[in-house]
Amino acid sequence: MKKTRLLSVLTTTVFLLAWTVTWPLSPAVTHAQPATDPADIPGIYQPANPHLHAEAMPRTKSSAHTNDHLLGPARPHYRMNVTYDANRHTITGTMNVTFGNNLGFTLHDLYFNVWANARDFTEVGGGTEIQSVKVNGKPAAFALNETALHITGLNLAPNSQPEVQIDFTVKVPELQDRFGWYGTTVSLGNWFPILAVYDEEGWNTDPYFPYGESFYSLTGNFDVLFTTDRNQVVAATGTQVGKTIFHKDLATYHFRAQNVRDFAMELDPNYHVRQTSVGNVKINVYYTDRQAKYADAMLEAGRGSIALYNEKFGTYPWPELDIVSMEGWFGGMEYPQLVMISLSDNRTQEWVKSVTAHEIGHQWFYGVIGNNEYDEPWLDESFATFAAALYMNHLDGLTTEPTKEEYYHVSSPVSTFVQHADEGGIDAYYQMIYGYGSRTLNELRIELGDETFYRAMQAWFRAEKFGVATTRDFIRIMQLTSGRDLHDFFVNHRVYVNNQE
Repeated sequence: MKKTRLLSVLTTTVFLLAWTVTWPLSPAVTHAQPATDPADIPGIYQPANPHLHAEAMPRTKSSAHTNDHLLGPARPHYRMNVTYDANRHTITGTMNVTFGNNLGFTLHDLYFNVWANARDFTEVGGGTEIQSVKVNGKPAAFALNETALHITGLNLAPNSQPEVQIDFTVKVPELQDRFGWYGTTVSLGNWFPILAVYDEEGWNTDPYFPYGESFYSLTGNFDVLFTTDRNQVVAATGTQVGKTIFHKDLATYHFRAQNVRDFAMELDPNYHVRQTSVGNVKINVYYTDRQAKYADAMLEAGRGSIALYNEKFGTYPWPELDIVSMEGWFGGMEYPQLVMISLSDNRTQEWVKSVTAHEIGHQWFYGVIGNNEYDEPWLDESFATFAAALYMNHLDGLTTEPTKEEYYHVSSPVSTFVQHADEGGIDAYYQMIYGYGSRTLNELRIELGDETFYRAMQAWFRAEKFGVATTRDFIRIMQLTSGRDLHDFFVNHRVYVNNQE
C-alpha cells in the first residue's frame, strides 16, 4: 500500500462526452450505474472480456535498498528471433536481453513481467510457457507465477553487463483486445517477457490491470527477427531493416527500435497502407476494406496531432509511427511508435480522430516521458486526454467533477481504485484519471496562461525525456518554470505526492 503525503497537486484534462450506460465488469464488481459511460471517452482502454480479474492488492515488493534514486537495470537491449504460427496462434522463439547492473549492489534475483500470462488471457486460451532460462550462458532456476517471472540463484556484480536468454512459447487468445486475435487480425501488445524495473520500491511486479494500464519499463533497444506467413502485412514498433526475406510460405522481417519501452506488432493479410509525413517522421495508416472509411480520419489526426504536439510539448523523437486499425469496441491502445485504434461500424469520424489523437498523445506521455502506470496512472492518461482535447479544440469540454469520495485522488495508484471496486472504484478510476485529471491540467493551463504553461510542458519534456517521471517531478518543473508557488492549486485539485514503499 502507498502512504500519501499532502504536498502538491498535479493537473490533467480529459475530453469527456456525456456518459449514460454501463459497461461489462467482473461479476465481483457490483455497483450502481456510473454517471457517465467510459465508452464515450475517446482513447480509453476498456477490456474486451467481461469476466475479468482485478487484483485488490499489489504484489509484495522485494526488500529495497534505501536509495530514492535507484532505477534500473539500465539500458536493456532485447534481441529476439520468434515465429508466429497463424494456424495455431502461437509465438515461439528465443529472446536475449543484455543490461547494465547500475544499482550499486549484487543482484541475486531478476524479475520479468509476463503480461501475456495474466488470468484474463489464460482463462480464454492464451498464456505463456517458459521453456528455459540462461544467465550468462548458464542454466538458471526460475518460477513463473502468473505474470511474474522470478529468476533466482544469481550473483550479478555491480557494473556488470549480464545477458539473459529465455526460450518461450506464447498462446495468443481469440479476443478483441490489445493482445489477441480476432478474425484475420492479430494484436500483439505486451506479448513477450519484459524486464521489470527495480526502484526505491524494489522489483515492480504489480498485477495486470484489465481496465487500464499497469505497465512500467525503462527505455531500451530492440532488434527483432519475426517470421510468419508470407501473406501477412505486419506493422511494428521501430523500423524495418532491409527487405523481407521469403522462404516458401514464410516471410521473415527484421525490425529495430531505439529508446523505446516496449515492442508491439499488428498483423492482418488484408491490410492496406496509406502514408504521410510530418517533417522527417513517416506516418503509416493500416486498414482493411471494412475500415477504409476511417483511413482519412486516422491519417489527418496522425499528421495534425504530431505537428501540434511537436510545437506544444517537444519534438517526436522517432523516425516512424504506425496507426493500425483493428475490429473491436474498446477504444484504443498505445505502444511506442505504434497505436491501435479499435473500430466498429458505428464509430464517427470525429470519434476516430479523437481516439487517434489520444493514443498519439501517449507517444509523449509514457513513451518519451515515462512513469509507473500502476502507481501514478494520471501521469500518462490525464496528459494524453488533455492532448487529445487540445487537438480537437475541446479544452472547454474538460469539465468532469471529482468523485465525492475524497480518498480518490488524481494521483491515486491503481490499487486504490481496485480496493474499492465493489463501491464503484473502477468508475472512479475513469472519472478521476481520465476526466478530472485532464480537467486539472486544463485549469493549470488557465492559471498559468498558455505561454507559461506550454513553456513548462516543454521543460518537463526535456527534463524527463526517455526517463521515468513522478508527480513530484511534475510539480517541481511547473513551479520552477513558472516561478509560482502552486501548492494550493495542486492540493485543491487533489493531486498529491506519493511516498512509495
